[in-house]
Amino acid sequence: MTDTKSLLASRTVWANLIGLAALVLSLLGLDASPLQTDAFAEALMQLIAAASFIASTVFRIAATKRVSA
Repeated sequence: MTDTKSLLASRTVWANLIGLAALVLSLLGLDASPLQTDAFAEALMQLIAAASFIASTVFRIAATKRVSA
């Protein structure tokens, strides 16, 4: 792993940002009134967050380049 790439080119970073955004939206009480159920919106946000964190782990394992700040 001698090659480098920018921080924004990292799939791991993007997966973590998406997961963090899903968690923050969930904590802030995303207005899900068109969905007619808060439980569905909460479950959806948690699934998105979980999937993004799983993806970030897979992407970090599969990475072939180091991230340079």
